Amino acid sequence: MTVPSVFPSRAWQGALATVLLFLCPTTGRAHDAFGDLGPFYASFLHPLADPLQAALLVGVAAFLAGRQLAFARVAVPLFLAMSSLAAFALAYGHAPGEPGSLVPYAVLSIGLAAVVPKVVKPRIVAFALVAATGAMTGLAPGVPGEVMMLQWLSGTVCGIAALVLLAWFALDAVARHLTSIAPKVAGSWVAAVGILVVALSV
Repeated sequence: MTVPSVFPSRAWQGALATVLLFLCPTTGRAHDAFGDLGPFYASFLHPLADPLQAALLVGVAAFLAGRQLAFARVAVPLFLAMSSLAAFALAYGHAPGEPGSLVPYAVLSIGLAAVVPKVVKPRIVAFALVAATGAMTGLAPGVPGEVMMLQWLSGTVCGIAALVLLAWFALDAVARHLTSIAPKVAGSWVAAVGILVVALSV
């Protein structure tokens, strides 16, 4: 015996849901991946929602993991200082015009440098690359808009520091205990992201 259903068929359910969505519009936030967390946590987690900023952090981590610890001891504070200065300049309107257009090229450069570290042989060139990548990482989020600047800056700096250190630690651990090519593999993926974005933006 078949019991009649009080609910409409799936086709009617889908049509009804579509009509309700059109009748109940709301504000769309395509870049608000984590909801309304406030300026600190939103900027802290921004690299997880921005592929280019995440690629910069992974690229720098791969570049550091492929070099000596003595280099990283100077390069990490330099990277974080440049990221902080760039984020400060961005927040208070002192950043150069359209800084985001340079971010894909920074992703490509740091990815290739991680894949072929011997190309960046002079230490001064390697430090300059890390500093430039740090500046691009601080500029990657774009203009923050009307937010509490101190909280936005704090979240941006803390998020960049935490994620680049975690990525560096992970890649260095994998390179030491599993396979030494881990930083080069990560760098190749970062370079691929850079090539793709540059090709699509031309």
